[in-house]
Amino acid sequence: MKIRKEAVILGIVIVLLSLYLIFNKRDRSLYELPDLKPISASKISKMTLDSPEGSIAFIRKAGAWIVNEEAYAGDKSSIDGVANIVANLRLTTLISETKNYERYDLDPEHAIIVKAWEDDTLVREFSVGKAASGHRQTFVKLADDHRVYHAGEDIRNRIQGNADTFRDKTVMSFEPGQIEQVQLIKKDAQGTFVKEKAPEVTSEKPADGASPKIKTANDVWRNAAGEVVKAQNLTKLIDDFSSLKCSAFVYDRQKADFTDPIAMISFQGAEEYTLQIFDGFEKEASEYPAISSQNDYLFIVPKWQADQVLNALAEIVPPEKVDAKADE
Repeated sequence: MKIRKEAVILGIVIVLLSLYLIFNKRDRSLYELPDLKPISASKISKMTLDSPEGSIAFIRKAGAWIVNEEAYAGDKSSIDGVANIVANLRLTTLISETKNYERYDLDPEHAIIVKAWEDDTLVREFSVGKAASGHRQTFVKLADDHRVYHAGEDIRNRIQGNADTFRDKTVMSFEPGQIEQVQLIKKDAQGTFVKEKAPEVTSEKPADGASPKIKTANDVWRNAAGEVVKAQNLTKLIDDFSSLKCSAFVYDRQKADFTDPIAMISFQGAEEYTLQIFDGFEKEASEYPAISSQNDYLFIVPKWQADQVLNALAEIVPPEKVDAKADE
């Protein structure tokens, strides 16, 4: 009797396992992932990001990206990153078929709608929701599919933002070694510093007949009076501003609105590169509006960067040596 009872239990277990395997296989067939058509990031000619923060358009023009109809210069690295996300979109898991999009931040109030074109052909469209737990995957929905999927990486943080997020924020760029003169002007003082090339010194010819060694001393920087100043501080200033990036652009004011800088620095080489800094918008400003001769737009630099210019004269020469600003 006991053996018979165990045989019945074993039979039930076998049946249940068989049913599980059958239905599990059937479930897997229902979860077949969409086959996304491969596209090449380098062939994408236009992309748009539509989100609660607004709409952004990236257009490839002459091998570079421009942002929106204003044709702002785009940041190549970040926009290429968006193009790679679009081209290499990979769906890993079916998450939901219930159309409960708010749960995944795929509702109209939270989703980012991504579109990409090759010439005039729309080649990809999908919505991006929030990152999944662990931030290794992201909830996404294809334009022609009501279901929610996992994308194979966290992509939300790499595509969200506004136009300013994706603009090229380089506002001054030059080769440091080509700079021969630096001028600093404040409302109460100014200084002009000129680089004096150090002569090459050739050592005596070695007895073994080898070529003599050429030694080059460090360049010397002098002020308008011909006095030697701290070259180390000047060269650091040149290096720091040779690839200057702003923190943000100003959209509600124009360069022409600003005419009375509190400080200006210019670097003279093959051409002149000038940065003007103006009073902050607030009394205790933590950032300052500025203008560069190499950029068409008014932008913002943080206080620490403005202080480099405001304090540069005192750091290069003692205060009593700073050239008094001419009254005329």
